[in-house]
Amino acid sequence: MKIEESIPHTALPWELSGEGYILNYWLSPAFTRRFQNFGLVEAKFGRIVQVILVRYYSSPVGPYDELLVLDHTTQNFKISSNIPKIYVSSQASVNEGRYHWGIPKELASFNWKHSKQQLHCDIQVGSETLSLTINLTQLKSSHAISSKLIPSRLLNIQQKDHLFLYQFSPKFKSKIAYISNATWNNTQSIFPDFSKATFLKGFYSTDFKLIFPESVKTKLVNT
Repeated sequence: MKIEESIPHTALPWELSGEGYILNYWLSPAFTRRFQNFGLVEAKFGRIVQVILVRYYSSPVGPYDELLVLDHTTQNFKISSNIPKIYVSSQASVNEGRYHWGIPKELASFNWKHSKQQLHCDIQVGSETLSLTINLTQLKSSHAISSKLIPSRLLNIQQKDHLFLYQFSPKFKSKIAYISNATWNNTQSIFPDFSKATFLKGFYSTDFKLIFPESVKTKLVNT
């Protein structure tokens, strides 16, 4: 999808707030081979990734929802993080995410159902709908966390499109509580089937703050 340079774009950095759910999974080599069509790079020994479900209450393009995979590949003993698959509920977010950061956002609709101990979200893409159910602990056992406590290499995200390499490091702060488990249904051709991966631990926040800075853009040289 091409984003025209002549279209006015939002100012940077982006400051966002909302609720978020982070699911940590161990992917086997077989899993990465099976779901390479979603942008996962095959892993010789397996690796950890995060699946992140977000409901932004405020952003420069207004409220929107998001589901993504944050992957961490290793090459020459260096970790490189990237977002190979992502859906959002806002066309403006699609346009701006691709333009500013090279994030391959796609449009989807989200339907949320909340209770005190469970979250259910249906994500519809075209005629297909996947379902994600997350079981929650109570926020009274929450812990403060920020991006300052995360190894910088895990938050140094690199994205590529047909023109540029984009490099940026988001910053965040929040209070989090634990997610006990998550259940996936009907992933179909929409998303990797994480019911086939090993769930490690999950965290959630009902009120986080996030900053997306301007990326460092390097023009790719055609070979």
